[in-house]
Amino acid sequence: MPGPLDHQHYSEDDLTVLQNAPIIKNNFREDADTIFLARQLDYIRANTYDRQLPAINADRLVPDDTSVPEWAENVWQYAFDMVGMAKVISNYADDLPRADVRATSRMTTVRTLGDSYGYNINELRASRQTGQGLDARKAAAARRAMELKIADIKLRGDANYGLFGLFTHPNLPALVLTNAGDWTSLTGDQILANLNQWVVAYQNQVKGTHTPNVLSLAPKAYNAASTKFITGASGLTPITPLQWFRGNYPGIAVENVWEMQLAAVSGTKDLGLLYERSADNISHTYVMPFTQLPPEARNLEIVTDCIARSGGVSIFYPLALLSAITT
Repeated sequence: MPGPLDHQHYSEDDLTVLQNAPIIKNNFREDADTIFLARQLDYIRANTYDRQLPAINADRLVPDDTSVPEWAENVWQYAFDMVGMAKVISNYADDLPRADVRATSRMTTVRTLGDSYGYNINELRASRQTGQGLDARKAAAARRAMELKIADIKLRGDANYGLFGLFTHPNLPALVLTNAGDWTSLTGDQILANLNQWVVAYQNQVKGTHTPNVLSLAPKAYNAASTKFITGASGLTPITPLQWFRGNYPGIAVENVWEMQLAAVSGTKDLGLLYERSADNISHTYVMPFTQLPPEARNLEIVTDCIARSGGVSIFYPLALLSAITT
């Protein structure tokens, strides 16, 4: 744990709060004590921002859009569609068909998320007397809790507050595979047929406007596609459906994503997703990332509130995605 000499700077706001807090005035007698604690709080905030947390797959599945300003309360999303057709006309025709642009819009309300952490008077005393820093794990836990909530919104949204997630978005297209059921009970040939059906259905859906680059599978489906074998001509080395798929569709990365487990049908079925992963097609409106506010004195604690702001997930081009149940 860092000592007072490991971080020489402190926030003037932190120092002011501590100097005016009754629990500090009544328990610490020297300005040096207050400056020490201000430095510790400043160090913890900086350390929490810089610390690399374990990866959450939601961040890979859904790109972030940080273009919306932090003060925004609502986000309007517009979709434009060109309509109309041309026809063969005569030299004196006056009934030319009309082409136009049709627009639809949807408003999303930005929601604020919050948590906090704090240090009580005994922890502050112990830190000052021993010269040891305050426990930075509290701040790390607050950030981790916020990141997990953001990840949950990215994947499942929050129906109570009108936020859509990837798995719960009404614009997520779904494919019914011919060989339905748990992939662990299918043969290698049946799994390969499902994979081919998926790609062909995607190509027919987009008609060349999108190119899939990711296939995300739940662990059971991924393992079944990786371990079962497809039948082939005599003498050929057996290969798995996944090996065949990667060889024939090199532009599509296949991922084993545990979050796809029980992601469909109200949490009862595994989900798979073939899509063109791009922020142009799907993104999470990340209005404000994890932010720590100046500390506050509350009773016998110094508390730091933490907030973030999210507008949920938007799918701008639904045809760029195609989901299917794999169990």
